[in-house]
Amino acid sequence: MKSLVLLVGVVLIACQADTTKINERLDKIEKMIAQNCGGGGGRPGAAGQQRPARPEPDRAKTYAVPVDNDPFEGAADAKITVVEASDYA
Repeated sequence: MKSLVLLVGVVLIACQADTTKINERLDKIEKMIAQNCGGGGGRPGAAGQQRPARPEPDRAKTYAVPVDNDPFEGAADAKITVVEASDYA
């Protein structure tokens, strides 16, 4: 019985030591990630950097979009043409 208690004690101590090592390694990895990525979406050195705002088109202007030889629905001489663009990449 005494040897069983000793064996259980040794196993518990060994498991605790392994858990401590794992926690130390996880802490180290988390620090490395924080230093290299800095919360920048996983990009190294992106901490605190923000993308410049995209310039918006002037809503007061009318823009012409050439649609020659493109497939369309409706009348060819319509006063308004709605252009739909998609990117499947």
